[in-house]
Amino acid sequence: MHTTKARRPVPTRKFPQPKLLTYEDYARLTPLNSGNYELRNGKIEAMPSPIPSHQLISSELHIALGGFIRQHRLGKFIAAPMDTQFTEHDTFQPDLLFVSNERLGIIGEKKIEGAPDLVVEILSPGNTPKEMSYKRHVYESTGVREYWFIEPEQRTLSQYERVGDELRWQRTLTPDDILRSAVVAGFEMGLGRIFEG
Repeated sequence: MHTTKARRPVPTRKFPQPKLLTYEDYARLTPLNSGNYELRNGKIEAMPSPIPSHQLISSELHIALGGFIRQHRLGKFIAAPMDTQFTEHDTFQPDLLFVSNERLGIIGEKKIEGAPDLVVEILSPGNTPKEMSYKRHVYESTGVREYWFIEPEQRTLSQYERVGDELRWQRTLTPDDILRSAVVAGFEMGLGRIFEG
């Protein structure tokens, strides 16, 4: 009588998996108040310092939009560097962010603890398409209501607004257009102002 020996299972090789870092790891490992690091998908990423054109755009928006928000007491408008924890493994430094009065509770003692209502990112030479695509995915999945993506070299601002569960592209503005916000009611300005510097 012929018997078949049971085949031994082939052992599967286990490859070491890198640990996904959390905000606590990030806060412990990065230089205190450096502002030049982000936690992206569980990895600490160094960011180069912004160039002058980036900062001039940020300053103009901060003066115009920040002044409007303060004048009308709509919430808090904050410029980078500001740790903003979106998930356990994602803590970014958005260039500018707005938190409405209804959600001021996410402003913690050391960081923003959740998705702001509006996030503004200004593209820098060191940013990669993969990085910006990942960030937009995180903004979408965590509940950001409006997202502005500014490309200084193209002199454009792309607006995304929450539609259901998505941050959906609405329009791309040029310097001749008027910038209005979906979440900061009543705000408007000529976009050309931010590129004058």
